[in-house]
Amino acid sequence: MLRRFVRLLLRMTGWLLTPLVLVLAAGAGASTGLLLAPRFSSANTGVIVTAALALIFASLGLVFWASILREHPVLRHKLELTTQGAPDSPIVQRLIHPEEPGPDRPP
Repeated sequence: MLRRFVRLLLRMTGWLLTPLVLVLAAGAGASTGLLLAPRFSSANTGVIVTAALALIFASLGLVFWASILREHPVLRHKLELTTQGAPDSPIVQRLIHPEEPGPDRPP
């Protein structure tokens, strides 16, 4: 029972890697924007540049992470993810679609 719980906890932690990668990428973009912001005469322009760079870096991070998941089937299998990075587990399927019968529940 404890072993199964630890495996589930590690899997759920793995599922949280996608948002973590995006937050880190957005933070890197925002930090870059903050370094560039003092070069602009208007504070509004600095804020817009910072937000734009955060969005661009987060988008690039998502593309990068999705490509890693597509190219590494072992990682996808260990984390029980689909090629899009979504969890692919019976536990998650029961949470998403509780009314549908599964292989372990009668119809």
